[in-house]
Amino acid sequence: MTPILLTVIQGAVILALAPFATGLVRWCKARLQGRHGASPLLPYVTYATLLRKEMVISPTVSWVFRLAPYAVLASTALVALLLPLTSVDGALSASGDFIVVAGLLALGAVFLVLGGLDPGSAFGGMGASREMTLVALVEPSIIAVFAAFAVTSGSGTVAKMLSVTGMGLLRHPGLLLSLIAFVFVALSENARYPVDNPATHLELTMVHEAMVLEYSGPYLAMLEYASSLKLTLFAILFANIIIPMPLMTVDSGVSAMLMIIASTVFKLCAAMGLLALLESSMAKMRFYRMQEYMTIAFLTALAGLILALA
Repeated sequence: MTPILLTVIQGAVILALAPFATGLVRWCKARLQGRHGASPLLPYVTYATLLRKEMVISPTVSWVFRLAPYAVLASTALVALLLPLTSVDGALSASGDFIVVAGLLALGAVFLVLGGLDPGSAFGGMGASREMTLVALVEPSIIAVFAAFAVTSGSGTVAKMLSVTGMGLLRHPGLLLSLIAFVFVALSENARYPVDNPATHLELTMVHEAMVLEYSGPYLAMLEYASSLKLTLFAILFANIIIPMPLMTVDSGVSAMLMIIASTVFKLCAAMGLLALLESSMAKMRFYRMQEYMTIAFLTALAGLILALA
């Protein structure tokens, strides 16, 4: 296989699994709460329906409102191609520096905030204010988490960092703290419990949903799909850190490729099951306590970085 083909295959697999991840975590939560739950495949139907619906756009919005969904989806999709999710020898693997990844995540958040602010609605402004507060608090933790893995592996690219994961975590106990901080960061980046409730529409608790209330039709489908895509890439990356099963390389054959894709689906299902269990056993925190949550994440990540340096 060529590096370009590996990147194309990874992109196709991750893009195809993204709606399934969202539907699966909803189904698992429903089962844990004693409800039947909708099919895990429902998001595919939802996004397809939204793409066919007419958009209702305020006449006061500018080009920023229309650009935001494209920017958010493009930045998230690019991160999915940079990270080692199903392959480590992709055409963009060498460009997957952790600073670039953190920057792309922040770029998507900025455009989402601008899209929420542009219509001038009260909910959009409130959600944008809360989102920028969370971004300012979570970005240092992201840098500290990946910096610890970079110091231990001797490389700043995320693909090379997988060389010290799995059983290697036992040889570098400091990385266990970084892994815990990564979980805190992943929950915050994906607007999950205890930071945000992805299913709420109450003005007192909304963060992500408040910024997309003015969107409809294809624009809303793009934003919701980008959210599912981000959840998928964080879940698979977390699973790859814990269990770095062989990923696709330029020497992989067709049978190896199919096994790796199957293992990716399995790891995604396991991660979504754990997320559903976690969210079913805790309540959402008050927004004004988020600085405590993010402080714990940053100090844990900083401790892991210090131990890595030592």
